[in-house]
Amino acid sequence: MTLLPLSETDEQCERITDELLRPGVRALCAKLGLATERIAKFPEGSLPVYDIDGAHVLKLYPAADLADLATEEPVMRALEGSLPVPTPTVVATGRFDGWGYLLMTRLPGQDLKAIWPSLDHDTKRRLARAAGEALAEFHTVPPPEIGPESWDAFLASQVEAAAAKQIHRKLDRLWVEQIPGFLASVELLPAANVLLHTEFMDVHLLADHREGRYELTGLFDFEPALRGHPEYDLVAPGVFIGRGDRAVWREFVLGYGYAPGDGPDLARRTMAFTLLHRFANLPWYLQTIPAPGLRTFDELADHWFGI
Repeated sequence: MTLLPLSETDEQCERITDELLRPGVRALCAKLGLATERIAKFPEGSLPVYDIDGAHVLKLYPAADLADLATEEPVMRALEGSLPVPTPTVVATGRFDGWGYLLMTRLPGQDLKAIWPSLDHDTKRRLARAAGEALAEFHTVPPPEIGPESWDAFLASQVEAAAAKQIHRKLDRLWVEQIPGFLASVELLPAANVLLHTEFMDVHLLADHREGRYELTGLFDFEPALRGHPEYDLVAPGVFIGRGDRAVWREFVLGYGYAPGDGPDLARRTMAFTLLHRFANLPWYLQTIPAPGLRTFDELADHWFGI
């Protein structure tokens, strides 16, 4: 008898609820020798993730998404102890009832999305610089054997699909018609393939109050990691940490290691990578960071990513 529901197809996964997962989660915790006085499912995330008694995090990977575990586990092992911001430690990993699982240590703090509205501007700028410094260190960690096999082929496929993807997301025609021309006008500088988080953003960065001020205390969620161009990793923090605040974004970029004079060209390249990102959703970004009166991607690049 299996305790976790079938998860081999997208249709099966869409029907899975916390109620269906609970018996399997408890059985898996028992197998791992964990106390289960409190099991709480995290409300966000594309995969089921549970807080186990405040000490561990248990992440489940449906049979349809086992490739995510094959990426996340080696990335977490490669990162352990390598960054100025802590990352979770792998405690156990394996298969259970056709699912993959990864048990990890729990990091302290709250995600930046939760606390950001309550922070003063100086604190936001300081945390943004620290996050930029952490991403720079992240990119120095030797990547494990994860995809894509060819970054150039991956990027070419993203260029080909860029306009169609935004049409599917209902982007205004004014913007869609400019995508091919803008991408053709941007020179993406050659760079070595580095380890990419791809979603280095507010919900995946933790902060806690230490000695009278907030400090970054954790970085997590590595299932979408890739090997590729480091500037691809500027998209998520630009949208979800910078959020159109030039002073905050400037601190992030300077913390990463760019110079003020890099600003205009860097903004255009970041805009290009925004259009090429796997998870790009321009209509949602335009709602999140309004750009009233702007009508070109050069204007938008400066508004979102200028320093």
